[in-house]
Amino acid sequence: MTQTACVISQLDLMIQDRKILTSLNFQLYHGQCSALIGANGQGKSLLLSLLAQRTIPNISASGQIQWQTQFAYLAQLQRLDANTIAEALGVAVLAKHFKHIAQGQTDAEALDAVDGHWHLPILWQQLLQDAQLPTDLDYPIAQLSEGQRTKLALCQLFQFKQHYLLLDEPSNHLDQHSRAWLIKAIQQHPAGCLLVSHDRELLDQVQHIYALSQQQLHHVRGNYTHYQQQQQLQRAALEQRVADGQKQLTYMVQQQQQAQRKAEKRQQSGNKIRQSGSQAKILLDFKKEQAQQSMAARQKQFSQQHHKATTQLQAHQQQLFQVKAQRLQLLWGTQRKSAEILRCKHLQLPQLQHAAISFALNAGEKIQLAGNNGCGKSTLLALIAAQAICDTEKLYCAVDVLYIDQHFSMLDRTQSAVDNLRRLYPKPTDLHYRRLLGQLQLKAEKACCPLAQLSGGEQLKVALLYMSQISAEVGLLLLDEPENHLDIASKEILADAIRAYPGSVILVSHDRQFVRDCGIVKVYQLS
Repeated sequence: MTQTACVISQLDLMIQDRKILTSLNFQLYHGQCSALIGANGQGKSLLLSLLAQRTIPNISASGQIQWQTQFAYLAQLQRLDANTIAEALGVAVLAKHFKHIAQGQTDAEALDAVDGHWHLPILWQQLLQDAQLPTDLDYPIAQLSEGQRTKLALCQLFQFKQHYLLLDEPSNHLDQHSRAWLIKAIQQHPAGCLLVSHDRELLDQVQHIYALSQQQLHHVRGNYTHYQQQQQLQRAALEQRVADGQKQLTYMVQQQQQAQRKAEKRQQSGNKIRQSGSQAKILLDFKKEQAQQSMAARQKQFSQQHHKATTQLQAHQQQLFQVKAQRLQLLWGTQRKSAEILRCKHLQLPQLQHAAISFALNAGEKIQLAGNNGCGKSTLLALIAAQAICDTEKLYCAVDVLYIDQHFSMLDRTQSAVDNLRRLYPKPTDLHYRRLLGQLQLKAEKACCPLAQLSGGEQLKVALLYMSQISAEVGLLLLDEPENHLDIASKEILADAIRAYPGSVILVSHDRQFVRDCGIVKVYQLS
């Protein structure tokens, strides 16, 4: 029998007066990997924070969370609070003692501290090597890329073999090799884990899917592919119920109309008999009253049946269309006549050892900037953004650029979505921005609350909406992993927008499916 790691009972969650989760009841299983999925803004990260027993401002929760094992937590954002690799791993004191001993500076305090831990330096080295991270424990974190920082935060957790892991989007920023490392590490972690992710490859490695939707949680045993198959079957059955309901309503209306016509014919016949005087008036009045009573009863019955059928049909339609189609369109101005808009020639990035960068980009061309974590992709995009418009020996850029970095740092988390958009691009009205935010499923209350109260995916949608409005005024979009934090449906919407955009794009992404969906086939590999 599978051991239970955590039992969650009657869990409710509210942000101020807005209900997020209602009466959740589920279990997490020791030694097994589970995934929590759902659209952006459904409360996945909030639920994971609650499970990790974190204090969340402006949140009220009720219910029970009963852990039967130790646990460790990886947050979606702000994952490291350290200066060196040793500090990030939580081994700075021991590492310092081992370093002094290796230098011949032995003392009783150091020997007492490392007693029983002589095997740890080898484990640390192996852990860092497997993750392709620097093995120097004094290496400064400031010099690591976002992907490397994510791997380091994961390494810190993977040390705790007996801890059940709560991982919020652990594959964000990771290159393909690092994603393979993550999958292997999760599979080998003995205590099990619950991960929040929109990474389809990672989701296919789990044994349980917990789908969060409309404040409820649906549990499916199996991986994401199995879940999708079940969803397709359920949707097909729901579509059939909607079609049957529509036919039933049509049939009921036709029957009612037919009954009405028969009643009208009987009434006309009665009027003719009354005019002919062939039957007594009292008998005709009695028949008329009976007919009226019968018609009233049939109409009442029809109204009740019609109301019931309509209510059922509307409920099925609401289930079928509860996720409204999102819309994102990148505006486009006048295309440049000049072919070449960007050129790098023997460019060297600061503080990085790599081959000289040389490539050119023409108007309307889209390329993927690829490479392992730490090779300088984000640094190159930031350099292009900082120098545009420019014409130097090593870097030429003939157009204005828009740079969306991994942290969407143009946003102010203390301001609302509407306030951010008006600050960044004040031309449209508040009403215009509210309508566009609604098309991305950021409705009234979320459009007006501080961004800090929104999920990472919802914050990114605000940055992407800003991009969609200003894209007509720039000639080149620099997108650094724009699909991170987005749910699967939102990724598809963004990919469609990039594919349809006639301007130039340099895209950094480690999601191969997303790159294909964007229609990008040209790749420049940093090495």
